[in-house]
Amino acid sequence: SKESGVSCHPPSFTFFHRLLNEGKLPLSGTLPPVEMAFLVRCYANCLQPWSSKLPADLNKMHLTDHAHQQVTHMAPSQSGCSITSDSGSSSLSDIYQATESESGDVDLSGLPETVVDSEEEEEEDEDIERASDTLMSRDLVRECLEKDPADRNDDDIEQLLEFMHQLPAFVNMTMSVRRDLCSVMVFEVVEQAGTVILQNKQELDLWYVILNGAIEISHPEGRVESLCMGNSFGISPSLEKQYMNGEIRTKGDDCQFVCIAQEDYWRILNHVEKNTHKVEEEGEIVMVKEHRELDRSGTRKGHIVIKGTPERLIMHLVEEPSVVDPTYIEDFLLTYRTFLSSPMEVGKKLLEWFQVDSLRDTVTRIVLLWVNNHFNDFEGDPAMTQFLEDFEKRLETAKMKGHLRLLNIACAAKAKWRQITLQKATRESPLYFSIKGGSERGFGIFVESVEEGSKAADVGLKRGDQIMEVNGQNFENISFNKAVDILRNNTHLSITVKTNIFVFKELLSRIMHEKKNGGPHIPKIQEKKGNRFSIPDLPGDMEFPTDHKSTRKMKANTVSGGRNKIRKMLEKTRFSILPPKPFSDGGIGQSQDDSIVGTKQCRHSVAIMPIPGNLSSSSPDLLQPANSVLDFSNPAVLGLYYIPDQVIRVFKADQQSCYIIISKDTTAKDVVTHTVNEFGFLAPPETYSLCEVSVSPEGVIKQRRLPDQLSKLADRIQLNGRYYLKNNMETETLCSDEDAQDLLRESQISLLQLSTMEVAAQLSMRDFELFRNIESTEYVDDLFKIDSSAGCGNLKQFEEVINQETFWVATEILKEPNTLKRMKTIKHFIKIALHCRECKNFNSMFAIISGLNLAPVARLRSSWEKLPSKYEKLFGDLQDVFDPSRNMAKYRNVLSSQSMQPPIIPLFPVVKKDLTFLHEGN
Repeated sequence: SKESGVSCHPPSFTFFHRLLNEGKLPLSGTLPPVEMAFLVRCYANCLQPWSSKLPADLNKMHLTDHAHQQVTHMAPSQSGCSITSDSGSSSLSDIYQATESESGDVDLSGLPETVVDSEEEEEEDEDIERASDTLMSRDLVRECLEKDPADRNDDDIEQLLEFMHQLPAFVNMTMSVRRDLCSVMVFEVVEQAGTVILQNKQELDLWYVILNGAIEISHPEGRVESLCMGNSFGISPSLEKQYMNGEIRTKGDDCQFVCIAQEDYWRILNHVEKNTHKVEEEGEIVMVKEHRELDRSGTRKGHIVIKGTPERLIMHLVEEPSVVDPTYIEDFLLTYRTFLSSPMEVGKKLLEWFQVDSLRDTVTRIVLLWVNNHFNDFEGDPAMTQFLEDFEKRLETAKMKGHLRLLNIACAAKAKWRQITLQKATRESPLYFSIKGGSERGFGIFVESVEEGSKAADVGLKRGDQIMEVNGQNFENISFNKAVDILRNNTHLSITVKTNIFVFKELLSRIMHEKKNGGPHIPKIQEKKGNRFSIPDLPGDMEFPTDHKSTRKMKANTVSGGRNKIRKMLEKTRFSILPPKPFSDGGIGQSQDDSIVGTKQCRHSVAIMPIPGNLSSSSPDLLQPANSVLDFSNPAVLGLYYIPDQVIRVFKADQQSCYIIISKDTTAKDVVTHTVNEFGFLAPPETYSLCEVSVSPEGVIKQRRLPDQLSKLADRIQLNGRYYLKNNMETETLCSDEDAQDLLRESQISLLQLSTMEVAAQLSMRDFELFRNIESTEYVDDLFKIDSSAGCGNLKQFEEVINQETFWVATEILKEPNTLKRMKTIKHFIKIALHCRECKNFNSMFAIISGLNLAPVARLRSSWEKLPSKYEKLFGDLQDVFDPSRNMAKYRNVLSSQSMQPPIIPLFPVVKKDLTFLHEGN
């Protein structure tokens, strides 16, 4: 709903917001504004989906229900009027005063209670005090507003433009109109509620826009009307005398307005026509453009498309681009779905234009952008898949090998993992598809052909798909015969695949080469098993680092010893979502999205996607020298994906253990090999297997042998489970009844035992992966209620995160019966919220604060009274970041500060609200 949504603007995308004002609408009024396209591109960055979910399956966000309103301190001007007024900016003094009966573990009545922190907590408190100093930021918008209009410079105007474009009163105006209005507007504040602003029959001379609070209009006939933040009132754009019909008074304290004089308002709105250019064909207007000047020197000026007919907008794709409208193609490819019934309307024109020599390069660039930005438009759509195949043939005919290679790379890099389920009646039943490849050739396993009309074709299996996993077993490094055995010997097949036509063609080329030369071709890449793919003949401009660290095979590193050793080791490999320092050794890791290059992984497993170049201003090239120094201030570096090392503990029958650092791709067989070496066994690794032992709450011990190719081992193990190394030649009890009881006790973990920094980091990793996985088209589909084949599943999943985390906070606090422990849990969550702020995870930070503000938690007066005063102050400072006044101005100022560099997890309700306002306003 609109009430549950609000926005965020990562600072590196500030320049986007200076362009968030072009309303590229077809004359029918169905094409969305280009600002939506820019904003969507700011927030959308796609990778693989995060597999783990919180258990709660909750409804959409309703943080402003009656329970929350009881505890949220809010000016009367914000009650029920401002869309963002209930976001929550309460302080502890506003907590609902209620009595409660609490019983602790021990009766301590009559004794003074004092909270004693451990030395570790005292050190953490010092860090918190230092961190809390950075929570507050300058109110840049107010500083600009309070300046005299004559004293405002270009930076001030840009700051005001960025803020004003989100308000309903300004959304349907052009950029030039908004800019002129920002240069003359005056800021006014009415401190007290009930103040009369305009009286009945009073002459009007100003146009008002509400920035904070609300007003009430009492009409002479007795009708009462309320206006809230973002609405406007006052004069209309005319020089005639106008009078107030009714009385206007403020509904709450601290009402803020911007005012524009009648003469200025009339002059600006009546000079719009001079900046517009209308394109006519056969006597009808088919396109409207607006003149823009991006600098005062006049060197960067031109026309930008405002609206047009669908046919004319398609035609504009291949026309000479304007210097002030460089991202028209990207905007069109994102938003065409709102006014065209089928993407093939564009595809057919592109194939037709490709035959024209002068347009061939432009058409190729458009297709590359389309595949790179929105590959989901092609996946699952047979017509669009056929379009790609036809376009590939045309590239081959035109001998554009470089562009063909780039297209194939884009298809491989942008393809998403798909889950396919096949059922066979018996093990002897046919598969209905054939495969090629295998580790002996230096390749993965690929689907060579699929029988038409078969079950395999029905579930979406296609020629050129690479099989990544089958029933949880990794197929990226498996021999051909082993893959065939697994596929044939299982009646239930849960297959994970992704489109990888580029490497599939390389495989076919390799096979033809072997047949021609009568012998196997030795792979140039992926001679070792640790690589994902093999590409024997990479483009000449693809470079790889030669540093020995980056070419070392990814292996499991073992560390033995007690808890202190493992803690130190974990500290060294601790993941941080904060931007790390640029790499100096050029080490490169494996791509999480299974990019087509078979890069190797260094010890600490910093996985990197192909670093973009400059194929366009908003969508990156796929090829760039991989050993370049990374600039974390560049928005393109949001394409990087950091995978921390994982650690598992492996036991043997005498309960001795060792720790092993692994990656998600490490298989059970790899773990066995390194564990055997660590324990110093003389028998070959083939003699042993990896087993999982788990203990149920009733004390039942379960043991199972893990398949050799099983991966993601750290994700699969439960708290009540252990990995054991078992000798296949011996019958031995891995876990005795006594050991099982110890395991059960170890699995009982409370929140207070966990590091607040680690909890915040894990929340941030989880949320960031969900956020990055959202396709940019999902924002548009959701906004326009488009029922697309791709759907909005990733967006909905991220949208539910706030509810899940909010009620998780409340549950953890309310399930604790002891008052003192409840206070410590509240304190724990305040620390976690602060660390989320340091991780730039504003979504979880807001969810935690909302959970602490829920009525069942906020009414626990005894628990809150025991909270140390410094945490009370810290909680107030954290809440203040999300002060809803002036359209979340404080939160936006934090995001726009120079110190706030990507990656960032924005507050999703703000994103949703901004997109909704842009859509409704246009």
